[in-house]
Amino acid sequence: MSKSLGNVIDPRDVIAGATLPRRQFPHGIPECGTDALRMALCSHNVHGDDIRLDVGTALSYRHFCNKIWNAVKFVLAALGPDFVPHPPEETVPQHPMDRWVLSRLAQAVGECGRRMEALEVHGAVAAIHHFWLRSFCDVYLVGGPVRL
Repeated sequence: MSKSLGNVIDPRDVIAGATLPRRQFPHGIPECGTDALRMALCSHNVHGDDIRLDVGTALSYRHFCNKIWNAVKFVLAALGPDFVPHPPEETVPQHPMDRWVLSRLAQAVGECGRRMEALEVHGAVAAIHHFWLRSFCDVYLVGGPVRL
């Protein structure tokens, strides 16, 4: 895309949504939000100055951000209003699923750290995305009641 050709999409249109009289967007651009746009931009492996951002990618990260929100609401509701966390050094997971998800989290944190040290932000985003969707939401939360 080129500003001189007039085919650049304004990031504000991706954030807030827009109706555009262009062939590429016959139904306009759906509202994606700031966080989704940031995640979409960070998810690209960029080797130059240009990022070929697909609005569909930003929309996908909008759904991901919504999944984060819903999972957090679910966990907080399951814990209840009187929940008081134990200090981390006093917490020992007893249930095998708790130990499993913590091991997956440790792997994701390690991968994220390695990728950030190598300045591979896209890899760190992928590690976070994979853990949250495939381990935490798809297996741990679906696997039974939250035991936190």
